[in-house]
Amino acid sequence: MSDELMAAAPSGGGAPRNRTAGLIRSEGSEATRQMRERAKRRREAEAKLQLHLMETRNKPAGTPDPAL
Repeated sequence: MSDELMAAAPSGGGAPRNRTAGLIRSEGSEATRQMRERAKRRREAEAKLQLHLMETRNKPAGTPDPAL
C-alpha cells in the first residue's frame, strides 16, 4: 500500500469536530423559561377560577354580582 492511503485522516470518532468554544445556544433555555411562565400563569388562572366558582356556589341566589 502507498503512504498516501495509510496517512488518510481517521473517520468517525477520531475525526476533529468543529465546535464553537464559549458560545451557549440559549434557544432551549429560553423556550423552557417561556413554557414555565406559561404554566405558572395557567395555574394562577385556574386557582382564580376555582375561587370564583366557590364564591358563586356559596353566595345566596338573590344577591347581585358586584363585578357586574
